[in-house]
Parts: sequence; structure tokens; C-alpha cells
Amino acid sequence: MTRFNWINPLKSRLAATDLPIALADVTNDRHFIEGHLDPVFLLDIHGNIVDSNEKLSLLLGYTKRELFTHFARFTTEADAERIQTYFASALSGTEETYTCMAKQKDGRMLKLQITNIPAYDNHLIVGVYGIARDITQDDRLKDEVGRLRDLYKHVEASIYRKDLRTGKLEFYTAGFETLFQTAPQAMGEDPTSCHHAIHRNDLAKVRAAHASVEAGQETTVLYRTSFTDSVKWVEERLIPKFDDDGTVMAVISIAHDITRLKTQEEQIWQLAMHDSLTSLPNRSLFLYELGERMEQHEHIAVLTISFNSIHRINHDFGYAVGDDWIVAATSALLHRLPNGSFVGHLGGDEFMLLLPDVTDEPSLIMNCQSLLKLGEKHIQVGPYEWRPPVSIGVSRYPHDSTVAEELLQYANTALGRTNLPGMDRFVFYASSFNIDSYRRHQLGNDLRRAIEEDELFLEFQPKVDAWSGRIVGAEALVRWQHPEWGRIPPNDFIPLSEESDLHIQLADWVLHHTCAHLRDWQDKDLPVVPVSINVSPKRLLHGHYAETVTRALRRYTLTPSLLEIEILETDVLSDNRKIHDTLEQLDAANIRVALDDFGTGYSSLSYLQQYPIKTIKIDQQFAADLHENKKSQAIVRTILFMAEEFAMDVVIEGVETLEQLDVVRRLNCRIVQGYLFSRPLGAEQFERALEHRFLATTETVGPAATRQAFSLEASVTIHKFHDRELSIGSTPILVTKSGLQSLHFYARVRLPVTEAIELKILLPQVGDKTDILVRLVRVTELESGLFEYEASYLDTSESHRVMMTLQQNTQVPKSSL
Repeated sequence: MTRFNWINPLKSRLAATDLPIALADVTNDRHFIEGHLDPVFLLDIHGNIVDSNEKLSLLLGYTKRELFTHFARFTTEADAERIQTYFASALSGTEETYTCMAKQKDGRMLKLQITNIPAYDNHLIVGVYGIARDITQDDRLKDEVGRLRDLYKHVEASIYRKDLRTGKLEFYTAGFETLFQTAPQAMGEDPTSCHHAIHRNDLAKVRAAHASVEAGQETTVLYRTSFTDSVKWVEERLIPKFDDDGTVMAVISIAHDITRLKTQEEQIWQLAMHDSLTSLPNRSLFLYELGERMEQHEHIAVLTISFNSIHRINHDFGYAVGDDWIVAATSALLHRLPNGSFVGHLGGDEFMLLLPDVTDEPSLIMNCQSLLKLGEKHIQVGPYEWRPPVSIGVSRYPHDSTVAEELLQYANTALGRTNLPGMDRFVFYASSFNIDSYRRHQLGNDLRRAIEEDELFLEFQPKVDAWSGRIVGAEALVRWQHPEWGRIPPNDFIPLSEESDLHIQLADWVLHHTCAHLRDWQDKDLPVVPVSINVSPKRLLHGHYAETVTRALRRYTLTPSLLEIEILETDVLSDNRKIHDTLEQLDAANIRVALDDFGTGYSSLSYLQQYPIKTIKIDQQFAADLHENKKSQAIVRTILFMAEEFAMDVVIEGVETLEQLDVVRRLNCRIVQGYLFSRPLGAEQFERALEHRFLATTETVGPAATRQAFSLEASVTIHKFHDRELSIGSTPILVTKSGLQSLHFYARVRLPVTEAIELKILLPQVGDKTDILVRLVRVTELESGLFEYEASYLDTSESHRVMMTLQQNTQVPKSSL
């Protein structure tokens, strides 16, 4: 920076007599510097500070000695150039006032207003006085005021402060008048003058919010404003302000228009809660509505309806036609909805329906039958038309569940059961049509508890050497001893587990308990043999099953060769990559994989090559007539030859007679499994069998239930369960004999032998009365799949009617059993 150079003293352009008296008095007075209220300094003709008061030191943070240098040190380069102009003007006799930036010692910048006054000595200007004033805060306040003015003009939100002591309102923005169409002056005169703009249904909550904030609680309230041509949404935040005593002295209100946000929320909600193709509520909204209705109604029926056509249409005609089909199916359904119902789209051509206040089953059946008529007419889509095979699943609140998600799940489960052989086109989850469906429903509810409370147990069916009878392995079979329904066959509860996530817990329960038994037998120094467990494809698809198995083996310190995983032949037909990888991982861990029920699927040789199969189990249907059917023998012989080439073991299942065993031996099949050697054994029985190591053949299985000379077709239902009367349908039975105290009958359903259940037997019409009350005392499970029951009469006088009816029915049609 070029400093100002003073070459020659200049005479004052003002005569001494031209100076004000006061100034003339103080120019040579030291008090002018020290006594001034502002920082004062004296510059020589070169621009160096040669004197100053203490206030300048306090302002800039320098000592007096540090201040005695050229003024340019304390300002910016740009300002220094500009200040030189004012300094030269002052040296020529003119008083100047200007602003500049000044550097404090700590680096911070101040904005100063400087007044320069010529300093005279004998009428000559010998320097310049400088009077400084810190205007930094003043400048900031001006900027703040400017910003506040802009805020007031342009901010759309309404911001005001209400003094609770005086009632005075201070408005900080102009948005209030826009929001409420009320002038701030009117509010000042009457604070309730804006209430006309608030929607009448929201006025009460606005008043409550203001009462809450005046009590000291910060509050946010959403409400509507209503005008002739529009309704808007407002969000108002109310903030209390307290005095030193903690009393609310004022309230700050910040309100803004959220109409656009609300509109967007509604649009997003519409997209999120409705199906884009049908515009019907989706699963989330349906469940929400179901939950709301459950609080308002005592009984609700949930229906899932399937048109059962979308997959075929998509495959044959493409997805565009499929979408048109879904729209057409939706339209057909909407024209047949029962009154008061609520419908949603589940997916594909499946829909959800809830019917409130349907209390009696006949009305519900009538509604289902009406909806099934959707399948009686063709639905047209462009040049195509289809008549859909409609099916319906039903669950009921509170009969089946009090949880919305479970009710929908149960209805969908019931819908799936409509595809089972012999089922109607509509099925109740807890069916009242027969005992078997009711029992299945009860078991489904109890299965989770059974796993958690160890009602399950394992039995082991030996695999033996066909010639010596030596035990070479076993198959672990899970069983359930229900506290009320008695022993439950696995074919009853395993499919139920696969209707939910229970199949995972069940499979892992079998794995760990099998390993625990193997560990126990090893600890007892028994000649332990490999044990196989059955695993469903669902379990193979879930998580990392191979890791689960290897962890279990490590936990019980077992060698992998002691465990074998059995999968059904039909499980590998889908050629699922995850199943393939899981089996490969098991094989890599030296865990054998067996293919169960071989011969019941497509028996493709390709997957025997692709999958790491080490054992083939020939299905028992081949053993059933092996001793008399040449074709069965040829098939088994071919399988044995193929297995030998593939270095696989072969087990033939279902060997029950000596004739079958003889053929098996002649075919050179080494390992057999069947009732001829042993039924499934409990853990303790199997331990004893391991101790002996060998099993002898037993008698062949006893005769199946046959028709007695006197027999009667009837039906049975559960009349009372724990003294509570039930209204469920009946199951067919065959009554074979009756004494004075009890009767005997056959049924295909397993009924519990317990005092808690009272049965009602429905006989063919004989006189005025057709039903007889009994209680079971004994049950025998037969090989044919039937159960033989003995039941005692609750009223022994009824026995004569049964005996009379039996004698009158010596010639009857073939039993439905």
C-alpha cells in the first residue's frame, strides 16, 4: 500500500477566526482526547497514530505502544486506500465522516464510523484527529430489521405473539390475514374474530389446544379452515413463554397452510392402500378396516374368494389379457356383494371380503352359495370368455381368532383346502360340517403349544438286514400325544404345520431330539446305527438348513455318518436351485441323503445323477403285491440294478409278510423296513432292540375291520366339550354291535377318549328320536386306517333302540367307510 507522504506543511485554508470557539479551545487540550466518550486518536501528517485515549485500546485490544503505527495496519487494504482520500481531505482542512472495517488484535473485524477533524498549531494543520464509533451492532440490527421486514412481507406462515397479561397481539408476519381472511386489527379488537374461518367440527379441538398451551403445555394442532369456495388444512404450533416465576406470560403461535401436504398424503395413501389395477383396498387397508370393524361388531365373517383362473390365462394368453380378466372378475364380484360387506383385492384373481354381524351359520352358507354363482356364468374379456371355478375360504371372528391377520390367514388356509379331494367349493376354517374338520382346526391351534411343551415324542422304526434280521439303521418318526384327542397320526399334524411357520420349528425339533437320542445311546455304549429323519422341501428352502444340521451334530458331538436326511422323490422334481445347493452342502459334510417313496413320482434318472443321493427307499406300494405281481418284481429288480451301478443303498419299505420277504431276498435287496420285523418303537423299546442287535419276524398284520353280520350306518358328532355344547357337523360311522351298557363302532377319524367329551350318535330315523348320547371308553387303531371304538351309554335305556335297529339292518348298502 502506498502511504500518504507529507512533504510540506500546509497552511490552514481556514483562518483561526473561522474555527468554532469550542474546537479552538480544545485543539491543544489534552482533555479532548482523554475526556471524549468515544475512542479518540491523533494522526500525524504521515498517517501514524501518535496519541490515543484508553478507549481505543479497549476497542481494538492493543496496548498504546502497539497502536503507535500507521493506521493502515488496523484496516483492510481496500479500506486503507479509501481512507487515504478522507485523510488527505482532512489535511486540507475539511472535516470528514466515513465508515470502515477495523481489525481487532484477536482477528475479529469491527465496523467503525470515523470522524476526521484537522488538528491545528499556529493556524497550520499539523495532523488529524480521529473519533471512532463502533457501529457493528447497529449495522447488524439494521440487517436484522431488514430481514424481518422481508419476513413479514413474504413469509406465508402466520406468526404472532399474544401477551396473556394484557391480551395484546404482536404479528410478526402478514400470513395471518391470508390464512384466516381476518385483518390483524380485527384480531386485536376481538381475539375470537378468526373463529368463523375454522371448520365447525374442528373448533372444539382448537380451543382445547389454546387452553392447553395457556396451561404451559406446548401443543400442535391440525384443523381445517372453511370458506365459501375452499377448505384448507392448517397446522398450528403453540409455544408457551414463561416469566421468572414459571408463569405463562405469553403464547407464540406459528401456523401454516398444509393443504398441499394433506392432498399429497391422501394421494400417497390412495396409492399405498389400494390396488392400482382394481382400485380396491389392498391387504393393508383390508386388515385395518377389519380391525376397526372388530371393535364395532360382535361377529364378523372373513371370506377369501378365488376365481382360480389367472395363472392359466396369464400362461395361455399373456399378462395383458390376465389384467383385463382381473378387472372383469372384480366387476362381476362387485355386482354380487352382500349388503354391508367390505371387499379388498388379495392378489391375482383372489379377493377378500368381510361380512359384519353374520351370527348364524345358515346365513353365512347362503352368502357363500350366492357368491359361488359367480362361477355359473361366463365372464367375457375381449373375444374370450371363461366360466371360473370359484372357491371360497371362511374364517369367523371371534370363533377362530381375535387377531385380524390370523383371521385373514385362516380364511386363506380354508381356501387352500377347497382344492383337496372331496372338499366343497367353500370351506370353513373351523368347519362345522364334520368332526374331522373341527378336530383339524383344534389341532392347528394346539400344535404350537405341543412343540413348546414337549407333547411330541419320537418313535424309531428299524431298518434290518433282510437275511439276518440285524438292525442296520432306523427312521425317526414324530408322534403327538394330545392331552385330549389322544395320539395324533403324523399325517394329521404335519400338513397342519406346513400351513404356517410351525413346520420350521417341527423339523428342527425332530433334528435336535434325534441327535439327543443318538448321544444318549452312545453314552450307554449301545451299538448305535444311523438314524434318518424326514425333511420337507419347505424346510430346505428356509434359511441355511445344512448349517443347522452341522451345528446340531457339533452340539451333541456326533459323527455325520450317524444322521441321514430323507426327502421325498416329488420334492426334487421342481429342480429348485436352493434345494440342490442345500443337499450338496449336506453331502459335503458327509451327511447322507436318502430319496424316500421312490417310484411314486416320475422316477427320473436325471435327478439321481444331479443330486447327491446315497440311498433309495422303494415305496411300500411295490412291496404290497411283490409276491404275486411280476411287473412289481421287474420294477424293483430294475431299481436294484440301477442303484448298484450308481453305488447307492436300497431300502424297500412296507414288508409285512413272509411271502414278500422271500421275494425281496430272491431279488437280492439287502435292507428292508416294515411291520414284519417291527412296528415303530418308542425310545426305550428301541434301546432294548439295539441291545439285542437282531429282530425276528413277527406274525403278519391282523385282519382289517370287516363288516359284521349286523351293522348299521350312522353318524357321530361332538355334543359337549368340557361341558360346553358345540354345534358342529357329523362324521359317518359304522355301528357293529351293542350291549346293555355300551356299543361298538368304526370310524376313520381319531376321537379322544376322555371324560371331557360327550358324543351324540345319530341313527337312521327310528320312531321320534334319532340321537343317542355316549362317552368313549376305548379305541383301537387298525392297520386299515380305521379306528374301532367302544362307547358307554349315558342313558342305558337307549341300548334297546340300537339293538333293534341293528337287527332290522342286516341287509344294508356298502358302507361309506
